[in-house]
Amino acid sequence: AEKHHNEKLGRLLGLGGGAIPAAGSGGVSKSGVHDDELVKGLRGLLFGEFMVPGADVRVYREITDQDKLLHVMGDYLADMNIGSKKPQNLVLFRFALEHVARISRIITSPGGNALLVGLGGSGRQSLTRLAAYMQDMEVFQIEISRTYGPTEWHDDLRKVMKLAGEANKKVVLLFSDTQIKDESFVEDLSNLLNTYEVPNLMSAGDLGAIFEN
Repeated sequence: AEKHHNEKLGRLLGLGGGAIPAAGSGGVSKSGVHDDELVKGLRGLLFGEFMVPGADVRVYREITDQDKLLHVMGDYLADMNIGSKKPQNLVLFRFALEHVARISRIITSPGGNALLVGLGGSGRQSLTRLAAYMQDMEVFQIEISRTYGPTEWHDDLRKVMKLAGEANKKVVLLFSDTQIKDESFVEDLSNLLNTYEVPNLMSAGDLGAIFEN
């Protein structure tokens, strides 16, 4: 079964001999395919439905033209910077393009969420903002101050949930680990991701106004 799987995946990725390295093979299959070839083949598998900006009907399909991908994302970035108070001068190298495509897929999936890991200044927030712009989504991010606490946090959560639920807007909640001023923030986010609600966040008055609208 493993051999059959390897052969099918190898043919799918267009690798020589139609096979991939098996576990414990020392990184090379009998057909001479190396691990780096497998990684290169897998990295080349990119999909998205953003390649035709402004399309009435977006079609999710494989992206095979890397030069076109760079051009399209560059245009998105330029358009985003035109209407932004804080333009982002991003260098869209291959890893950045791949990450934007992944983030774009995640945020358009029902209940999609992601933990972006990387060093400070590596572009996690910038690429998320670009992906959100490509999907016509609004980015909501809290503004930390010296007096910011659980009360202000709950106010912001109510705002973003009303934007998504009451105003029916497509919203991305962007939250950084440096913004965790209280452990309750993490607990609320966990509830939001697992149950799509934060216990006791909305008062009867809030719910009444939402139902009326």
